[in-house]
Order: sequence, then C-alpha cells, then structure tokens
Amino acid sequence: MLQLLSDRLRPADPADRDAGLSIVEVVVALLVFAVITVGSVVAVGLTLSITSDNRSREVATNLASEAVDVARGVADVIQVTSATTTKDVGGVTYKVAQTAAWQTTTGVDATCTPAAATGNGSLFYKRLQVAVTWTGMRSPDSPVTSDTILAPNSRLNDQDTGTILVGVKDSQGAAVPGLVVTVEPDTGSSTPGKALTAASKPAATNADGCAVAIKILPGAYKVTISRSDAAPWRDASQAAAPVKTVVVAKGDSAPVPFTYELGDDYAIKYAANYTGGTVLLPDNLKTTVLGGPSPTTTSGTPADVWLYPLSTGYRMVAGDFRPTGTAGGSCLSPDPSLWPANAAGKTAPVQPFVAASDKKASYSLPMGVTTIKLADGNDKVVRAVSTAALNGDPGCAVPQAYEFTVKGKTAANEVTLALPYGTWAITSASSTTSTFRGVSLSGLIGTILGTIFGGGGAGTNVVSLDPRPAS
Repeated sequence: MLQLLSDRLRPADPADRDAGLSIVEVVVALLVFAVITVGSVVAVGLTLSITSDNRSREVATNLASEAVDVARGVADVIQVTSATTTKDVGGVTYKVAQTAAWQTTTGVDATCTPAAATGNGSLFYKRLQVAVTWTGMRSPDSPVTSDTILAPNSRLNDQDTGTILVGVKDSQGAAVPGLVVTVEPDTGSSTPGKALTAASKPAATNADGCAVAIKILPGAYKVTISRSDAAPWRDASQAAAPVKTVVVAKGDSAPVPFTYELGDDYAIKYAANYTGGTVLLPDNLKTTVLGGPSPTTTSGTPADVWLYPLSTGYRMVAGDFRPTGTAGGSCLSPDPSLWPANAAGKTAPVQPFVAASDKKASYSLPMGVTTIKLADGNDKVVRAVSTAALNGDPGCAVPQAYEFTVKGKTAANEVTLALPYGTWAITSASSTTSTFRGVSLSGLIGTILGTIFGGGGAGTNVVSLDPRPAS
C-alpha cells in the first residue's frame, strides 16, 4: 500500500521514469509547500509580535515604577492626585493612568468625598494604582499595573479631632482644581467649632477637585468655595461663592461635596414688550429665575446675568416671585402663568425656558408698563408698593416696594414706569426722606386699571398691571 518516495520519484522501470508526475501530484506538492511556508511566516510574525510586546511591557513597567517613585517624592500626600499622561518611547505611545484614593480606618475607599455623611473614620493612608497601556498592545485588557500605598509624613488625625473632605465637580462630573476653600466656625449653630490653626486650613482644590482640612476640633463649620480671579462661576443655586455647613465629630471624616461651574451669560432685555420709547426701571428691581432646584432672585437691572449651566435652560419673571408655601408668605403676582383667564377668556402669554448656546443667551423679559404724572414737578423719586389684588391678580402676601429715580420727564411732568405684574400704589416725592404723595395715572400700556383707591387730588394712584390680553 505504501511506496517509498524515492521509488516513486525514481522508478526502477525506465518506462515509468519517463512518465513524470501527474498534475494532481504537483498541486498536492505545492499545497504542502504553501502550508509549510505560511506556518513559518506566522511563526516568525508571532515571534516578532511577542518580542515587541515584551519590549513594550518592559518599558511600561519602568513607566509605572517611575510614576510610583514620583508620587512617593511628593512631600504632602494630599497633593498626590489621579492623573493620566502620555509618553512616546521608541515610536510607541504609552498612556500612564494613575488613580489616588484615601483609605480610612474604617475601610472606606474614596477619591475625595465619601458617600456617607458620617462613620467614615479617620484618614489612614492614600492608595495609588498605576495602569500603563500602549498603542498596538497584543492584549488591551491586560495593562501593566503597579499598586502602592502612601503614608503621610505625620498623622493627619487623632482620636480627639476630625477631618473635612471638600470635593468640587462641574456639571459633567469633572474635577475643578484651583479653588479657594475657606472653613470657619458656624456661629449660628448651637455647637460651633473652633477657628482653624494655620496647619489645619485646607489648600486650594487639587487636580482631583479635593481639599482637606485636618485636625478639626468637633463642632459645626461653614465651608465656602470661591475663585481668586472673581470669574462668574455659579453653583446650582446661582451662588457665586457657595457655602455649606458640616458637623465634624471626633475620629471621623466629614464630606462636603460641591457642584460648581462657569455660568452661562444671559443678556436680559427688561420690558421687552414695550416699544414706545424711554421707560424707567426700578432701581431695586428683583428678577426671579426659575428652573433650578428652587427659585432664585437677582437684584438690580444688570445687562448680563450669569447662571449655572442647565441643559433645560431657565425661565425668568420680573419681580420677587415666591411660590405657595414659601416661608413668610407667597407672592404670585409676578408670574404671568398664575393669572387666571380674564373676562374675555384670555390667559397671559408665558415666556419659554431658554437654554444658552455656546455659553451665551438673550432673554426678553416682559413687564407691566404705565405712564404717571408726578405729584409735583420737583419730585425726584417714585415709589411703587404692592397693595390689595385687583382684577384677577393672584396676589402678593409679602409686601413689595420698588423705587425709581426720575429721569427724562416730559414737560407735563410725566414718566413711564416698568413694574412687575401685580397691583401697585404709586407715589412720588422730592427725596426718599420726604413725604410721598399719590400720583396721577396718565396712561396704561397693556394693563387694566383696577378699582380706584384714594389718590392725590383728583387723580388716582392704584393700578393693576395685568399680563393678560384685553380681548
């Protein structure tokens, strides 16, 4: 059955020698040769790949060791942070990712602020994990890693004191470094803490957005974050320098997380619904911003208002709007959406929520507008005080008062005022310390005159500024 290859290639019979090889035998021979060749090429390629990967792993190991050595050389372990860097070695790009996290005496592992408010224990040491990957690695799921622990040069805490861990992130969850952190005793608390020593005061937030105040005596404290450059950053409650309170216990670490980011610039056009000419705005106007955790107010009439970035945007109303249930009383009049339909069945148009694009947005803010005649031609101040609601006005239980500095009055001693929607008693005087007298209402722009209350002379000085169309 079997035939020696030599016998087949050189048969004994001369006739068989002249016969040669069949085409099938040639193809089979070529196939065997091809298999052997491909196998050899694959083996060589695999060997080169493994050699290259081993060389890269050796470099990665050195980079990981270097990262650990650098971290160990940092004098203050608090300043050892998470970071990702890249390095090019021999034409290969290496990514060195290190993660630093606190370990506490109770086993809590946290990059900055623990999830629990209490029971976290004292800071014990910092754990550092380094992972190195590179372009073209054979197994992307198997980076070169190095783990170590970093002990502080001195104890960060003791059984009689506590620690405050401050963490700041932006709306996308990224750390915010370089912020000034201030910790002060909360004097409004029944158990205020003590003023911090120089050694206990926190430094600015590090690359992880963290700051640590150590060896804090038990008690209540106020923690404030701010920027040294006064850039218009805001938290979700629109605070430029947000403050939180925290209670520190012996042998525990108290977390204080913040969300803080550069605000979006809203350019507000007040009384945008009035196109009749010059209109006076209150010197002390309040504008209510809706859309955050709770309504917030701004004071004055700034050309630009910076608000915490919110994808859904904000809706604004002129006036100090206070929803039902607010401590001290509500004030619903400024919000057009809360006015019921009038006798003509019309409801007030409501401004939409506006989101900023590329950090900027414009906002048209409608207001009630009325023209008045001053009680005396020499009057320099106009005062509007909220009064009993008229004509479907939802009312304002908390008294509101706005003042105007008279400018650009007409020859007939008239000025045009813009006010939040609601019912107002309007008076004027020569100064803020003089006697105010009722003005005369010379004209109403987009408003409905309410029931007349006592005015000055033959005039009237109470008006209901109504956001609803008359017909």
